[in-house]
Amino acid sequence: MKISIDADCKVLLYADDSAILYSHKDPKVISNKLSPVMESCHDWLVDNKLSLHLGKTKSIIFGPKSKLSQAAEDFCVKCNNRTIGAQNCIKYISIFIDNKLSGESIVNSIVRKVNQRLKFLYRNKGCLSLSSRKSLCTALLQCHLDYACASWFEGLTKCLKKKLQISQNKMIRFILNLNPRHNLSFREFDALKFLNISPRVTQLRLNHMYNIFHGKAPHYLNNMFTKNAGTYRTRSSESNFVVPRIAGVESSSFYYIGVKDWNALPIDIKLANNKFTFKRMVKIHLEEIKDSKMMNSFTTELHFLYFI
Repeated sequence: MKISIDADCKVLLYADDSAILYSHKDPKVISNKLSPVMESCHDWLVDNKLSLHLGKTKSIIFGPKSKLSQAAEDFCVKCNNRTIGAQNCIKYISIFIDNKLSGESIVNSIVRKVNQRLKFLYRNKGCLSLSSRKSLCTALLQCHLDYACASWFEGLTKCLKKKLQISQNKMIRFILNLNPRHNLSFREFDALKFLNISPRVTQLRLNHMYNIFHGKAPHYLNNMFTKNAGTYRTRSSESNFVVPRIAGVESSSFYYIGVKDWNALPIDIKLANNKFTFKRMVKIHLEEIKDSKMMNSFTTELHFLYFI
């Protein structure tokens, strides 16, 4: 027996986590489309001596806030005579995704983890050296700030981005053994060779783009991007990607931001001999931009105080 999945549905498989996606303006159409697909999946698993854990199977409908309340009433997916409960937020591959795709659930989860682990580290601070504190924070805290950030960070509001930066600032103060209310400047970040949240995300995004440019990324990513092949090809243009035409929320997608960031890099960085050299050059480039911005901000603040 084969699983009958409509061609309009998209299936995502990662280890033992599976997701079926379908898009339509009418929630009832989505329900009518997904219910038979779920029945087919259930029957295939039973025939192959496996089982579908309906208690762990969740459904979620994405859309603008203004339409979600009405959609919730019309959206109902059923399988094996059981209703698959619709959720406002689900966890998929360790990422919390809310039905408005605001990223708020992701940020709250990260902030909670960082705060909990910092409390534990503070209790043991007396027996930790500077290098130990830095290594532990990199392994236990920074990893949560980095995880899949290239896919969701740009879609956050300024308020949510600030919450992440506050969490990283707490980590920096702990590593450097500073007062919790110490006002951080570019010097503290330079002392640890850390990038703050926004350039760090850019760095990780550019690492992905390097793999895509050299065809070393998964095929579904490589196939999304097109290298520049204009009429007048130069050494510089050949190292660029075609900027996609986008609209609305797509302006914050990895597909668009990744191309913009890559094309903005100096030519010598894009043509680096290997990944290690590329990563080193990108970090230096972003540190120079960061230091320039932070210095300008610091100078502006001093001028403001002077004139006051």
